[in-house]
Amino acid sequence: MLLAETLVEPNIPRRLHLGASGDALLDNFSGVRLRDVERVSIWSPSGRLDFSWFPNAEGGLEVDVPLTPREREVLQRGGVVSEPADPDRPDNRLLADLTDRDVTGQLRTYTRVVDRRGNPMLLEVYYDPGDIEESGEQIGSSFRWITLGGLGALMLLTLPLLQVLTRRLTRAGRERARALQSAIVSSDRERRRIARDLHDGVVQDLAGTAFALTAVARDPRVPADAQDVLEGAGSAVRDSLRGLRSLLAEIHPPDLKAAGLEAALADLTTPAAAAGVAASVEVERVDHASDRTAAVVWRVAQEAVRNVLRHAEAETLLVSVRGVDERVRLDVVDDGRGFDPAAGRDGAHYGLRGLDGLVADHGGRLEVVSAPGGGTRVTVEVDAR
Repeated sequence: MLLAETLVEPNIPRRLHLGASGDALLDNFSGVRLRDVERVSIWSPSGRLDFSWFPNAEGGLEVDVPLTPREREVLQRGGVVSEPADPDRPDNRLLADLTDRDVTGQLRTYTRVVDRRGNPMLLEVYYDPGDIEESGEQIGSSFRWITLGGLGALMLLTLPLLQVLTRRLTRAGRERARALQSAIVSSDRERRRIARDLHDGVVQDLAGTAFALTAVARDPRVPADAQDVLEGAGSAVRDSLRGLRSLLAEIHPPDLKAAGLEAALADLTTPAAAAGVAASVEVERVDHASDRTAAVVWRVAQEAVRNVLRHAEAETLLVSVRGVDERVRLDVVDDGRGFDPAAGRDGAHYGLRGLDGLVADHGGRLEVVSAPGGGTRVTVEVDAR
C-alpha cells in the first residue's frame, strides 16, 4: 500500500505503540490532500486505537477493539486485505455518534506497518468507492490517449514495412508459381520425350520382332519343335509389347485428339489379358465430345481399370463410353469381389475419390456402386462440351 510506505511508516512516533502522542503524524496528514481517503487509523497489537485521522477532524477517537484472527495474521505476516466496512464495529459506531460519519458502503483496507524500532502495528484506511472509481476513470482516460497515440504511431511506423513485406511475399509467390509451372512443363516435356523415344524405338523393334517370329514359326520348312518355340517367343514378345504400351500410357497420357478415345481406352485394357481378365471396350456416339471431356473420361477410366486389375480379382471387364444428348457417360464394370460402399471406400478406390473434384469441375458426377461378391460399377457422366 503506497500510503503506508510513503506517509505513515516513516513518520510513526517511536513510542506510539506505548501510547505516545501522534500529533506529528497528524500534522503530516493535515498537510496532504488525500482525495479518496475517508479515515486513517493505526491499531496496536492489543487492539487499542493509537491513532486516527479523518478529513476536517477536530480530535481523534479513543476506543479498544480486539483484533480479529485475520487482522492478527496480517499483523504477523504482512499483506493487504480489503473488505466492505462494517458499520457495527465499535469504532465505527463511536465515529457515527460523534461526527455523524457513516461508513456504510465504504471500503476498508488494512495492512501491517512498523515503526522505526520494528514494532508491528496495523494500519487501517477507509476509502469511498465512488471516489476510487472516479480516480480510476481519470487515470484510465489519460492512459487511453497515451495508448491510442502509441498504437497510432506504431501503425504509421510499421505500415511502410508491412507494404514492403507484402510486395516481397507477393513477388516470391509469383516466382514460386513460375518455378512450379516451369517444372511441370519440363516434366511433361521429358515424359513426352521418353514416351516418344520408347514408341519410336523399343516398341517398333518389339513389334517387328514379334512379326518376324510369327512369320518364321509359320514357315513349313521349320521343324515342328522349333515352330512351337518360335510361337511361344512371339507370344511373349507381344505380351511385353502390350505391357510396354500400357506403361507408355502411364508415363504420358495419349493425345486423345490424335489417337482417339477408343484407341486410348484399348491401350488401357491391354494388360488385362496378361492378368487373365477378359476385357472389352465399347465407344459410341462421342464425336461431339470436346478434347477436355475425352481427357476427363480417359483419366477416370485409367484409375478404374487400374483398380480392377490390381484388386478386383475379376474375370471380365467392360469399359463403355456412350454419348447421350449433350452428355457423355462412362461405365467401367467388373465381376470381381466388390466391396461395401456403406463402410466407406477402401484404399483400392482412394484414387477415384480424388477424381470427384475433377469430374465436378466439368459439370459431371462420379458414382461407384458395389457389393461384396457382386462386382463394381464406376459411372461418370460429364458435359460433352
